[in-house]
Amino acid sequence: MDANQLIAQHPDQAAFSKHLIMPAGFVDKWHQHPWHQVIFPRSGLIQSQSDGNQVVLPHNALLFVPANTWHASEAICDTQFLAVYINPSIEVGFPAHAQTCLVTPFLKALILEIIGQIENAKAQIIHHLLQVLGDQLATAQAYTIPLLTPKDRRLNALFTTLIDAPDTPYTLAQWAQQVGASERTLSRLIAKEFKQSFSAWRQHIRLVLSLRLLQSERSVHDIALTLGYTSDSAYICAFKKLFRQTPNQYRKLTLTSNQ
Repeated sequence: MDANQLIAQHPDQAAFSKHLIMPAGFVDKWHQHPWHQVIFPRSGLIQSQSDGNQVVLPHNALLFVPANTWHASEAICDTQFLAVYINPSIEVGFPAHAQTCLVTPFLKALILEIIGQIENAKAQIIHHLLQVLGDQLATAQAYTIPLLTPKDRRLNALFTTLIDAPDTPYTLAQWAQQVGASERTLSRLIAKEFKQSFSAWRQHIRLVLSLRLLQSERSVHDIALTLGYTSDSAYICAFKKLFRQTPNQYRKLTLTSNQ
């Protein structure tokens, strides 16, 4: 059932949750809710837009969307989508604007606890859990990942291939031949949409995809080769530059709650 229909049917409820499996390419078009929403991809990757901002959410990030804020989301790859809808009438101080934040093991456990308790717990317990959530969002570390998904259809052809096969070695000139555009045109489009070069955009795609691969037991060496890097050190250096930690540190610090 549509979230707004559930809200209309249960206007006095403090919160409810929704679970959805989004196949790659799934688009949740522009919409708004009269309640606050926490968007949390349990696995996979989502690109969301709200408050004039576009963000990429891996499995260790969330987006808080205040009530009545227009937003839209798209699954970059197969994604397990979790959402918590929170009644704005409850006396909890949530952010006034949309924000993304890092999901620590504690914050993830809190979200899952709220979802697990919604159906059976007393209203007072849910209220206390939501108060803790509000406190966590107020102090959470911001988590921003460069935009990935292009709007231009020619760039989207590149993007679709790189998502499925990130080690594709084509140069921009070779891509230009593939999509029927000049190399200069593709370079200009990438600079316009992403404010960076083709190589930087491709690297961001690879690095964000590696977050999903790091959930597995595959070695860093194997992941680096799968992504198209020529060595472990090249992948580790690029990962550390973007995420401010090494792949192994990421595994240790952000995936603890998956054990």
